[in-house]
Amino acid sequence: MKNQRRELSVILPNNKELSLTVGVKDRGQEVFNQLSELLGISELHLFGLSVVKDNQPLFLDLEKKLSLYLPKSWKKNSAKEKVILSLRVQYFVENAQLIVNREARQLYYAELKGRVLRSECFEQEGLYFQLVAYALQADLGNYQDQKFQYFSPLAYFPLWIVQKHGKDYILEHTPTLHKELKGMPSSEAALLFLQDVFTLIDVPVTIYRLFKGKRKTQNCVILGLTLKGLQISEMLNGEHQFLYNLPWSTIHSISYQGRKFEIRAEVLFEKSLRLFSCSILHAKHLLQHISNSHRMHLNTKRLIAQSKHTITLPCTTYGGRHREMYITDGADLDMEDSDDELPHMKLFLNQKPFTGTTECGNVKDSGEEYSLEMSVDEPEEMFVDDPEDVLRLFELLEGVSVDDPLLLPISQWKDLTEMNDI
Repeated sequence: MKNQRRELSVILPNNKELSLTVGVKDRGQEVFNQLSELLGISELHLFGLSVVKDNQPLFLDLEKKLSLYLPKSWKKNSAKEKVILSLRVQYFVENAQLIVNREARQLYYAELKGRVLRSECFEQEGLYFQLVAYALQADLGNYQDQKFQYFSPLAYFPLWIVQKHGKDYILEHTPTLHKELKGMPSSEAALLFLQDVFTLIDVPVTIYRLFKGKRKTQNCVILGLTLKGLQISEMLNGEHQFLYNLPWSTIHSISYQGRKFEIRAEVLFEKSLRLFSCSILHAKHLLQHISNSHRMHLNTKRLIAQSKHTITLPCTTYGGRHREMYITDGADLDMEDSDDELPHMKLFLNQKPFTGTTECGNVKDSGEEYSLEMSVDEPEEMFVDDPEDVLRLFELLEGVSVDDPLLLPISQWKDLTEMNDI
């Protein structure tokens, strides 16, 4: 049968839309390669293709055919609505300097900047003003004295901050912070933004919605997948109720059978946390995402630890003085220990030494039950970016070597992998 051609759209992290022509028999990897070529970016390892399925976003397994994820009407060429995929950050790195490719880093920055608009860390209000100052410097360069509004508050601040302070207040005070960064290169401002945005716990996280029971009408549980582990919370009366923080080192095993998803960890005191996904497909892909994120965590930590000195950002004072400012409406002038105070500009990253390995083999796809148990001793060496770019990075890091691919597809795991002793 001929591989008939179909149209689909891909939304980029900067909200631009690209149209692609693909074959109905194409796999995700072929679409990803076409997108990479169209963008002129070969280093998209931190990104994945996402589709909304069963009213939830789902990252595609690039080894599977597109038809597994898209409506049947698309394959039959009878779809009335546009078929849309999204290019999204699938794996976070705390140190954005590891993203050597400039265009890939710009996409990474664009997505995290967009996530800040949806962030709700109310106790860190001051940090949002600092992040916006970095973003304005990265996007617009040095502040220029202007009598007109040169940015839209809603394009940089979460809605709740705009509603709390009002646009006039933001437009009056934010330029002062922007002005303090005069002379800072746009690339450095973006790096500082990406460094400090990790302080907002609801930004570098991928959210999955699960359920307490088999019925999808039962209480919704939010599983947040982060660089350092899992965060579990529950929706009660429309509000998030925090339940568990599960760093990788505390997780013993994760498995699923059908829609049932089971987590065993130290904080659960010999019990297991049993949740249900909306479908078997979602459960299987969630397990894959968790496995690859854990492996990413191990290998990026080792990459940093193997450097003989800390990666630093240039220690420069901008605007003629050290930036030490905060925003206040005058209601509370005693803010030495307030969370609303804008913290000092962070000028370096500090990583603790780390050793460890993940062992991965094949997953049998014939049965209903799958589990993930990672045994961690010393991480395998793997690509973080294009080999030539990595070599340039290693010159800065003084000789780190990497051999294996960064992420493993589900077909290369083994039945049982254990996560402990990180």
